[in-house]
Amino acid sequence: MLAGALAVVYAQAKKEWKDQAEYDLYVSITKATAPDQQIQLLNQWKEKYPQSDYKMERAQAYLAIYGKKNDGAGLYSASQDLLTLDPKNFQALYFITVLTESLKKSDAEGAAAGVKASNELIGLLGTQFDPGKKPAGATDAQWKEQRDASELAALKTLAWVETQKKDYKAAEKYYVSGLKMMPGSALFSSLLGTAIALQKDPNRQAEAMWHFARAGNLEGAGALDPTAKSQTAAYFARVFKSYAGDDPKEMNDIIAKAKAEVFPPEGFKIKSNAEKMIENEEKFKGENPMLFQYMQIKKALVAADGDAYWGNLKDSELPTFKGKLVSLKPETNPKEIVVAVESADQPEVTLVLEKPLRGKADVGTEIEFTGVAKEFTKDPFTMKLEVENEKLKGWPAQAAAPKGAAKKPAAAPAAKKPAVKKK
Repeated sequence: MLAGALAVVYAQAKKEWKDQAEYDLYVSITKATAPDQQIQLLNQWKEKYPQSDYKMERAQAYLAIYGKKNDGAGLYSASQDLLTLDPKNFQALYFITVLTESLKKSDAEGAAAGVKASNELIGLLGTQFDPGKKPAGATDAQWKEQRDASELAALKTLAWVETQKKDYKAAEKYYVSGLKMMPGSALFSSLLGTAIALQKDPNRQAEAMWHFARAGNLEGAGALDPTAKSQTAAYFARVFKSYAGDDPKEMNDIIAKAKAEVFPPEGFKIKSNAEKMIENEEKFKGENPMLFQYMQIKKALVAADGDAYWGNLKDSELPTFKGKLVSLKPETNPKEIVVAVESADQPEVTLVLEKPLRGKADVGTEIEFTGVAKEFTKDPFTMKLEVENEKLKGWPAQAAAPKGAAKKPAAAPAAKKPAVKKK
């Protein structure tokens, strides 16, 4: 490969060796077989003959050897050197383009170099892949595939640079262009979904999920590798369930549509749990009045005027609620327990008992309680209630206390004001 890269020196009639020593050094490079030895000899050549007539061939030789070594940093540096001699060298532009991301060149200088190389690479595609330059034996489809792969690499790098700058809208445009070129690319679907999700626009979360559904389930030549595909599919399922609920039919319907179409249809929407709840509020209220009442209180507390509402709610005895046990403090004979009410495992309500409970209970145990509101935080939402032991149900029966054990008299319950309902 190296001998071929340097063989053109004989065809350049106007080029001359500075002396016999330079020629001998060149010959030693062509005879060397170890890449590290070739690099060492090239460095000697460059140091002794910086203005050699063959510095272009030398720069190309560096590129070939670092490529053979699969040395990204060396390849990047060699490409930069070659571009100082030939600013339109397609191969060097390509390597700068693809190595910008892989070498994490996110500093100002590296990012600028990546953007410049990517844009110049795109500008040269028409010339580089002119039909008249198509190699013998290559089909038109193969020639176009190579061209598209080069352009996709440039678009991906341009999007990556914008992502490092947190300009996700700009990154999105490059990914959209890439998907229009190669609709079967699961990678670009995944990257587009990420760029949209990072914009944190609640009105576009369904659109982001569409692209994750597609990326995690697309098959064929453009599919992700099995590990990435499985992870992306699992991520979509997790996000969908959190956002829209556990409806396999609805989720599978979206997957089927996303596999069939690259982009979601105009006005595509996935109804959130909250939206579904509003639509079915009366039905929900009738089926689970306890949870409905809890969520009404939570909704009022996290609202803009929630602090004012809390002022009326504090020290009031709340209605009876149910929740799933999340944690105990301490684990045995706890004085405090934390329960999840709205979900199965999201800790929201801390119950402070007037006296320790006996023994312990498993996580997930259903607890029914009536307590007095004492503390509240809005983000993340939590409440702390004081609960009389007799107003807590669901605690599993424990072994009886030893005979003769003295019982501590219960303290007189504090006066409570009635719960305040928000009007």
